[in-house]
Amino acid sequence: MNVRKIVKKLLINIILAVVLLIIINFIGSYFNFRIALNVYSALIVGVLGVPGLILLVFLKFMV
Repeated sequence: MNVRKIVKKLLINIILAVVLLIIINFIGSYFNFRIALNVYSALIVGVLGVPGLILLVFLKFMV
């Protein structure tokens, strides 16, 4: 694969991850549940996808 395609796909996934985290935080605010919206959480969800989001939710309940 071309490096540009990989970087483009990664950036699109990170942007979608940020939007998804904002939606999760908006809905979770009614249940007193929030996931930090920062570079690391966006990278985790952007690279891993739904399993990354599940990982963040699991880690949030563990702490």
